[in-house]
Amino acid sequence: MRTELLQEQRLKLALTKELTQAIELLQYSAVELQSFLYEQSLDNPFLEVRDHRWKRSGRRLSDKDKQQWLENMSARSETLSAHLMAQLPALSLAKREERAVRYLIASLDEDGYLRIDLEEIANRLAISREEAEKALEIVQSLEPAGVGARSLEECLYLQLRRLPERDEFAEQIIKHHFSLFAEKSWKTLAKQLGVDIASLQRVWDLIRTLEPRPGIHYTKEMPHFIIPDIIIERGAEKGEWRIFFNDDVHPELVWNREYEQRISYSYDSQVHGFVKDKYRQFLWLVKSLEQRKQTLLNIMAVIVNKQLPCLETGFAALKPLTMREVAEELGIHESTVSRAVKNKYVQTPFGTVELRRFFASSVSPVYAEEDAASSVKVKMVMKQLIETEDKKQPLSDQKLAELLQEQYGIVVSRRTVAKYREQLHIPSSAKRKQYG
Repeated sequence: MRTELLQEQRLKLALTKELTQAIELLQYSAVELQSFLYEQSLDNPFLEVRDHRWKRSGRRLSDKDKQQWLENMSARSETLSAHLMAQLPALSLAKREERAVRYLIASLDEDGYLRIDLEEIANRLAISREEAEKALEIVQSLEPAGVGARSLEECLYLQLRRLPERDEFAEQIIKHHFSLFAEKSWKTLAKQLGVDIASLQRVWDLIRTLEPRPGIHYTKEMPHFIIPDIIIERGAEKGEWRIFFNDDVHPELVWNREYEQRISYSYDSQVHGFVKDKYRQFLWLVKSLEQRKQTLLNIMAVIVNKQLPCLETGFAALKPLTMREVAEELGIHESTVSRAVKNKYVQTPFGTVELRRFFASSVSPVYAEEDAASSVKVKMVMKQLIETEDKKQPLSDQKLAELLQEQYGIVVSRRTVAKYREQLHIPSSAKRKQYG
């Protein structure tokens, strides 16, 4: 066996700290980018972050423009816990009882359900099971109706009992026959109860007016800010669209020359090395931000060119478009497009929407000369067909596939229809069927 020492050249991409930073910057949202830049200013004493920069193009955001995206900031509403606690003073509860009630309220999830076993709560509070149940009854008597339930059946039952006109038949079904009723095994249930299916349909219609998640209208989260990175608006000529980068929400980076001059008088080589290193970091950060901006504008330009009908009339006219197509047209990698559109929003004449919404897979047409339809359009058509169907004879997935081909020239399989239907949160035809 002979040992040899060989030398060869290889090209290898090394992810430096700067390159990693550039990749991260590309996928940051506007809010995340602001936080990151402020963190960088703490690390670099020469770096200044200035807010509210006007556009280099000379276009300043009008008050109307600002109002459009400011309206996309969700207002902070009252929390479910605060709403329930505010009702307690009127009940004049004893101290021990109020303590248990407050603990139960604090234990509710965001939907208003109690997911913790009462026995466990009784042990934690050192009270009896009966006292815990009494406290739960008090919680369940508060508004909104159905709060404090431990299951969907109990939630609906609590709401039925609070109706101005009690429906004992509906209460009986929810309390004792919920599984058969929910699965729409109505023939079996009707035979057991000795009633007709029309009576079960009446209860079904009543149940649909109730709220399965009584805490849904309250929140425990901080406001979620939606700020558009890009603004597009109609031009003066027909079919012309103008694209602007929203610099107002992207801080400007400035090198502090005054501070640099102050410490440059030092003859310490380490000080000069420190300044040089920080200036290099500053330049790389400015370059990365400019590259991020240009990448977003380039991607948006391709989208506008490909999705003109969508911008003119709305998402019903969305054409099939993949990130790979955009990447090939721009000569960049598909992953770059994916990172760039992540958590990004664009302000359009019909509202502020997520950039990803302009991408959609294609569905084959019947005839070769026809344009392929986007999956978004197929879903919208399916939704319209289901909304206008005969509720006593709802359309099956196979029938939907046939109608799509016959009326719209769209070829999709039954399995694809079922997948799209589930994505739209629409139940199967058997569960959509109404009687009577």
